[in-house]
Amino acid sequence: MIEVKELSKRFEGRVVLDGISAAFGPGEVVALVGPSGGGKSTLLRCLNGLESFDAGTVRVGGDVLEAGGARGEQVWNIRRRVGFVFQQWHLFAHRTALGNVMEAPVYVKGLGRDEARERGRALLAKVGLSHRQDAYPSELSGGEQQRVAIARALAMEPEALLLDEPTSALDPERVGELVDLLSRLRADGLTLVVVTHEMRFARELASRMLVLHGGRIIEEGPPARVLDSPHHERTRAFLGLDRVAGAAASRS
Repeated sequence: MIEVKELSKRFEGRVVLDGISAAFGPGEVVALVGPSGGGKSTLLRCLNGLESFDAGTVRVGGDVLEAGGARGEQVWNIRRRVGFVFQQWHLFAHRTALGNVMEAPVYVKGLGRDEARERGRALLAKVGLSHRQDAYPSELSGGEQQRVAIARALAMEPEALLLDEPTSALDPERVGELVDLLSRLRADGLTLVVVTHEMRFARELASRMLVLHGGRIIEEGPPARVLDSPHHERTRAFLGLDRVAGAAASRS
């Protein structure tokens, strides 16, 4: 369980997060959506200590991140339990796919190389890349690099996985493959928190949706309800529902 209480952050005088409280439970898939600049990626980065904040707390199990930063031990404990997949993947260019997946278990967890290699092979098989384990990032497609990044995050055996705009560089077919992969991870009990602008992706994958605007959560609920019948006018504007309704009225 990840619990966020009254999280606030300012950057250069601008409010980025404004007293956000939320919880993300085991096996839950939560989509963070909303207009650009609403605080989605910042909130995601705060959840495992990649971003500091000015007020509030983030709790993961018995470890707590507090305003102004946290002790190194707390941060590392949380990062072992909460993995992160970056929008640009950030694979090590000088490592093969297998080498990228082995890196953290060997150098962070102290796992033996033979055991790390077997774990890496199993994870690459899980994401459908057994045949590409010896390829370098420059030899992989965008979708393949993304799956390597997911396997690398899973190599630390996290309880939750945070994904920042995982569909941004993918064509529709690859988006469908990603939905299938993340659905399998959800079935394994992994908590997923995903920042996305792809509403079809959120509808198909998420069990709950949070809409952020101006650093606040303005709407929350099942994707079908939020996407089809939003309560907040800003959500309707973000989804373009009023524009669609107006166009339909003008045609009639």
